[in-house]
Amino acid sequence: MKKIIAIVVLIILALFTAAKIPNSTTKPYTIMIYMNGSDLESDFGLATDDLAEMLDSGLKSKNANVLILTGGTNRWLNDAIPDIECIIWALEDGWLNEQKSMGLVNMGNPETLRDFIKFSMANYPAHKYGLIMWDHGGGSIAGFGHDEKFNNASLTLLDMVNAFEEAGLRNQKLEFLGFDACLMATVEMAVIATDYAKVLIASEDLEPGEGWDYHFLSVLNETPDMDGFALGKVIVDTFIDFFGQDSDEILTLSVADLAYVNHVMDAMGSLMEAAYVDVNFHKLAKRRAFTKTFGEGSPRDNYADMVDIGDMAIQLYDLFPNEAEKVLQALEKCVVYNRHNSDIDLFGLSTFYIYGGKSQGVPSLRTYTALNMNENYTDYLHDFFQNLTKHNAMEVAHTELVLWRPISKEIFRMEGLLQTNTEDDFLWPKINGHPVVMFPIVTTANARKYAIPAKINNRDVDIIVSFSNCFPNGRILGSRDILENVIQKGYDPILHGDKLAFFYIDYDFANDSETWFMGLEFKVQNQLTITWEPAQGLHHLGFRYTNAGRDVEYSVECN
Repeated sequence: MKKIIAIVVLIILALFTAAKIPNSTTKPYTIMIYMNGSDLESDFGLATDDLAEMLDSGLKSKNANVLILTGGTNRWLNDAIPDIECIIWALEDGWLNEQKSMGLVNMGNPETLRDFIKFSMANYPAHKYGLIMWDHGGGSIAGFGHDEKFNNASLTLLDMVNAFEEAGLRNQKLEFLGFDACLMATVEMAVIATDYAKVLIASEDLEPGEGWDYHFLSVLNETPDMDGFALGKVIVDTFIDFFGQDSDEILTLSVADLAYVNHVMDAMGSLMEAAYVDVNFHKLAKRRAFTKTFGEGSPRDNYADMVDIGDMAIQLYDLFPNEAEKVLQALEKCVVYNRHNSDIDLFGLSTFYIYGGKSQGVPSLRTYTALNMNENYTDYLHDFFQNLTKHNAMEVAHTELVLWRPISKEIFRMEGLLQTNTEDDFLWPKINGHPVVMFPIVTTANARKYAIPAKINNRDVDIIVSFSNCFPNGRILGSRDILENVIQKGYDPILHGDKLAFFYIDYDFANDSETWFMGLEFKVQNQLTITWEPAQGLHHLGFRYTNAGRDVEYSVECN
C-alpha cells in the first residue's frame, strides 16, 4: 500500500511540477539530498518511497530548504522523475518543484556532487547546511554509491574530499553530513569529513532497504534552528522507531561530533603501535577473529572488513589496558548518540581492519594508505596483512559440523553446515527440497542471520535467512547481490518464476583444494520454503575448521 500511495502522489505531482526561480531568503536550514537511485529504485522503487515520505512530512518551506538531486538509476518507478536526466528539485510545502536540469551526468563523479552542493548553497542560502548521501555504501575502502547508467560508478572517500573541497565546504562547513547507506559510520570517513562538517550521521552496519524515515523533516517546523546534534538524534530515533527495536532487521545509527574524531584515530594508532611492538601475530589474529565485524556474507561474497572500534579495543584490553581505555574514552566523547539492536554493545564508529578480504588485501591497503590516516594504525594494517598471508599454523577459532556427500573417492560435496559439534541426530536445512549451506553472518539482539550462496536469474547472490523467536525454523528475507565493492542496502525479493540454483563446495581431500559447484537450476513456484530433514542417501559427517588467520581446513569421517 505504501508503494502505491508513493507512486500515485508522484504521478499527481508530475502534473504540477514546474521550474521555479530560487528564493534568496536566508532560512534556518538548507538540506541537500544526493539521491543516487541505483537498483534500489529501478528494481524496488525505494527512492520513490522516500520521496513520498518527504512530501508527506508536512515540512513548511519557510522553515527549511530541501534540495534533491535525482539520478543514477535506469528507471524511476513513478511518472514524475525522468530517467534520461539528472534534476535538482526543491521540496516546497508538499510539492516538488524542478530547479535545474543537470543533463545525464554520472552520480559516481565527484564533479556532480560538487556542482549540486554549489548550486544549492548559492541559490538557497541558510544559516545551517546539511547533506544526505542516499544509496548503497561500502565503508572506508569501497566508498559510496552505484550509478546504473555509468557502469555502477561510485564515489571513494577521496572523491568526496575533492567534491567537498571544490564546493567550498572548508569555508562554509556543513552542520551535518549524513549517509542513508550501509557501513558509512567509519572513523576514516569521519576524519576526512572533519574539515567540511560538524556532525556525521551514519550506520556502522548494513541498513534495511527502506533506510531512514524522512518524516523526521517535520521536526524543523517546531524547532527550525536546532543544531546538527539535536537533528541527528531525531533522525536516529525515527529510523529505529520506524522498524521497531525488536525488529530482526539489522539496525545501527549513530551521531558523531567531528571535533573529536581525530582523538579516536590517534588513540587507535597508539593502541596498535603497542600491539605491533609487544604481541605475537597469533594472539592478535585470534583477537581479530572475535572482533565485531560488519558487512560479511558467504565465502563467495565480498568482505568489507569494517569492525566496531570499541569492540576492537575491548578484545585487546587485557593486553593493553591503558591504550584500550583511551580508545574507549575517545569514542565516548566523539559519539554523542548511538542506537542499535546488536547482540553486543556497539560504540558508533567502525574502522577498516583487514581480515576476511585478505585476497584483495593489496589493492585495499593501497586505497587505505592513500587516505593518509594515522601512520601507526596504517603501518599496523600492513604488518598484520603480511603476517596474515604467511601464517597458517594457528589455533582454531571456529569449528562447524559439515554434511558431506561423496562425489568420488577423494572429492566430497558440502551439502550442510551447522554451528555445532555435538553428537546428536541432526536435521539439515533444505529450501524447496534442495539442500543448502548456510554461513553465519550476523547476530542481533533478536535474530541470527545466515547467507546461502546462490544464483538467481544468472546473478550471483546471497540468500539471507533469519532465525528468531518468531521464526525459529528460519525466515527467508530475500537475496543480496554479490557486488564488486559497495554493499547492497536491503534485500531483493525472490519472486515466483525466478530461476534459482544453490552453490556447494566440492572439496578434494587428495589435493587439499576446493571448487564451487552450482546445483540444479529450478523455477521458484509461488514462494521458497525452508524445511529441516535428516540426511538422505549416502552421506558422511565432518568438520570445517577456521583458524585465527581465516584459513579453512576440512575433515571427513567416512562410514
